Amino acid sequence: MRLLTLGDSWTFGDELEDRSNQRFSTLISRRMNAEVDNPSTCGLSNHAIARIFLETDISAYDLVIIQMSQISRTEWYDKKGVSKTYKSKLQNKPNMPKMLVDWDKIMPTKDIFMSTGHILDGKEWWIRYYEELYHDKYGESDEMLFFHLMKNKLTSMSIPHLMLTINKKTKMPFDLQLNKSKYPRAKGDHPTSLGHIMIASDIMKLL
Repeated sequence: MRLLTLGDSWTFGDELEDRSNQRFSTLISRRMNAEVDNPSTCGLSNHAIARIFLETDISAYDLVIIQMSQISRTEWYDKKGVSKTYKSKLQNKPNMPKMLVDWDKIMPTKDIFMSTGHILDGKEWWIRYYEELYHDKYGESDEMLFFHLMKNKLTSMSIPHLMLTINKKTKMPFDLQLNKSKYPRAKGDHPTSLGHIMIASDIMKLL
């Protein structure tokens, strides 16, 4: 049996001491005696998650678990490598997943992920974008589009799946809301090892 889990830092297992063994995807795979692939990484947007999903041969999997992210995040294609920020240095690491090479994350809640070196009228372009252009209605629309895109494809291929989220204000019919106070959190607000055990338990109840 093969299992695919895809999401952001929550599914990646950020802040865990032994990420590969403690994150919920590993715990579920052990309970199901399944081989697991987890191309998740920190800071992924719903755009990135949907893009990676479409670039993956999902027909190879018996179960797919998708964890969607915060609606305000996005990404941009940096083929020329013009961005000199910390995030670009991360993406140039040899072990960086192929699907993330040349793609830079944009996270409006973290200044370091907003600086790309693209200046417009004396201000970073992405800062200006979120101040003057972005609206949560756009993020909600993207969430709706990506949710149905992935769910409909999985359904049409008769692949068992679950849709999870960390967006507390979502209007989509997700199977499980992860951003709940019942899951213990680490300092950076990610689930602790106990939190991942509890998430894995809740997922197993849905299967």
